[in-house]
Amino acid sequence: MKLFKNSFATLLLALFIVGVTNVNAQDKRQAVQTYNKALELVESEDYEQAVSMFNQAIAQGGELGEEGQDIVQRAQKQLPTTYYQMALTEYRAFQSDKSLSSLDATISAFREAGEISEEYGNEQIAEKVPGVITQLMYNRALLQYQQEEFDEALATLDEVIERNANYAKAYYQKGIVTKNMEGSSLDEALGFFDKAMEVGEQNNDNEIVTRAQEAAASELIYRGSQANDNDDYQTAITLLNRALEYDSSSAEAYYRLSEAYNGRQQWAEAVEAAQQSIELNNGGRTDQAKNYFSLGTAYQGLGQRADACDAFDNAAYGSFKSSAEHKMEFELKCENI
Repeated sequence: MKLFKNSFATLLLALFIVGVTNVNAQDKRQAVQTYNKALELVESEDYEQAVSMFNQAIAQGGELGEEGQDIVQRAQKQLPTTYYQMALTEYRAFQSDKSLSSLDATISAFREAGEISEEYGNEQIAEKVPGVITQLMYNRALLQYQQEEFDEALATLDEVIERNANYAKAYYQKGIVTKNMEGSSLDEALGFFDKAMEVGEQNNDNEIVTRAQEAAASELIYRGSQANDNDDYQTAITLLNRALEYDSSSAEAYYRLSEAYNGRQQWAEAVEAAQQSIELNNGGRTDQAKNYFSLGTAYQGLGQRADACDAFDNAAYGSFKSSAEHKMEFELKCENI
């Protein structure tokens, strides 16, 4: 009788083990099926559902203990790339509508992809994401600038610089934003352009160095021209000479400088500036006419009649034609008229 009881107990234990094994096998198959379904969703580019299924497979595998660790590890390995693909999908949506809301959604998606990659040890994506986010934030500042949200654009650019102090374009864009803000300081804008050039040179970013130089020179020439229009010639001379510090081969800066010197009756300086502009200007006769007209005005001021006549003769094209001819015929009484 005792032998029978022992045999019966052994039989029950065996049946229990078989039952547990069968249950575990079923659970394992279910976890595998969930994982495979997630892979299919990735293939069909339904990344959001794929993430949900991978997380479900991780939970199912975790319940199996050691038996389910292979499923857990496989699903965890897939999550970073799936989140990255979700972020790329958001980026494509942004490229389509170029809105701030879609860009913010893209930045958020890449942040999440980075966090998941760090959590599950995907170093390749984890290292790539910060640079992508920095570039996207720079794009955010560009959109804010285009929408004339200048304060917001500057704040975003400060975040970009905080993330990467060597991001020369951010300093350049701060200069662009600042010079367009009402009541802004010219020196502050130029300071940002200077910083962009400094950082660009340190990082061999020749393109941004050139763009910053051109932007600084252009702004100074514009303000110098305004000063000329307001008969504030000394201010114009100061601004235009600063422009030449950024771009020593600017024909426009030399032309405007010759105008300013003529306005102050500094004839010799006006001659020199006009000659520099003529030498640097690659345009045709019509384009050069303004330079020769300024040169003629300077020679006339110096009392060098023959040189003035020659200069005005070269200026008699396009919009300067009638004014130059008037100078030659009625003021200088040039012999070739």
